[in-house]
Amino acid sequence: MGSGCARFPVYVREQYGRAHPRVGERRVGHRAIAHDDALEQRVAEPLDGAALDLPAGEGIRVDTGVAAGDEVTPFYDPMIAKVIAHAPTRAAALEALAAALDRTVVAGPRSNAGFLAALARSPDFRAEQFDTGFIERNLDTLVGGAQTLDRAAVAAGAARLVAREQERVRGEPEEGVSSPWDACDGFQLSGARAVALPLDADGESVTAAVAYRAGRMEVTLDGVAPASDARTLDADAAVYVLRHGRQTVVRLKALDVAEAAGATESGRVSAPMHGKVLEVLVAPGAAVRKGDRLAVIEAMKMEHTLLAPIDGIVADVRVTVPAQVAQGAHLMTIEPG
Repeated sequence: MGSGCARFPVYVREQYGRAHPRVGERRVGHRAIAHDDALEQRVAEPLDGAALDLPAGEGIRVDTGVAAGDEVTPFYDPMIAKVIAHAPTRAAALEALAAALDRTVVAGPRSNAGFLAALARSPDFRAEQFDTGFIERNLDTLVGGAQTLDRAAVAAGAARLVAREQERVRGEPEEGVSSPWDACDGFQLSGARAVALPLDADGESVTAAVAYRAGRMEVTLDGVAPASDARTLDADAAVYVLRHGRQTVVRLKALDVAEAAGATESGRVSAPMHGKVLEVLVAPGAAVRKGDRLAVIEAMKMEHTLLAPIDGIVADVRVTVPAQVAQGAHLMTIEPG
């Protein structure tokens, strides 16, 4: 039996034939590549967990020259790894390959691992009913819901952001003395506590709901609970959520106080929510431009950055660290200029 090679768009490659001397053995493989709109990405190295975890096991071979922290640039082949599966039959090899791609973890640049797993499971592809137009004709099936935001994955990322901040607060008691205010049970006297959490999820602005019931935290996004099958990886200012071969990046959204109704035409800057002032980053007389950081407020154990809504001069600052402020409280005034 001879061996052959069929090439497809996005560097998908299938190879089959005898991999080594055992009679009848088949080999199939795909190239996992990085693809992103950015000109240059790094294979991210999160603070917790593996950023690059390539599959292993019986019948699986991985060829790679990339490690966590390496650059993946647009100036050369963006291949991260070549994953090859060996099995007695082509069907078994494709099944092993799909399972191996499911176990592949790449955080940072977006990869085509999920797409390749779907391709390996395609009935027509397995039946060798394909040509050079196969991917284009079956793109909706192969890509699935990858063009829409995975709300269950975003909810998982939001839950991890909240939990991570709670861990930070618990690890930093003020002046070495524990305080009931450090509790993370959401207790308040006026009933169940709930708060809106503004997020940036893959560049899309969304708002998660964080509620506390019977001492338990519940996070949802548009009523969707966190995915139980999602894997979260911490980075400095974000959480990478890996689910079904797809990566979703979730960050806290820096609050533009104009968008949050925290600024008027006169330049009054108000607190968009109840919280504690952690930092005041400007002083009277400072020149600011729209989007500059003004202050940091902590609410529900999360840090929120307030951004300047207009260009101008800081006329006055009415708060200091560590003041507690109510929603709508006048924090500072910016005079247009």
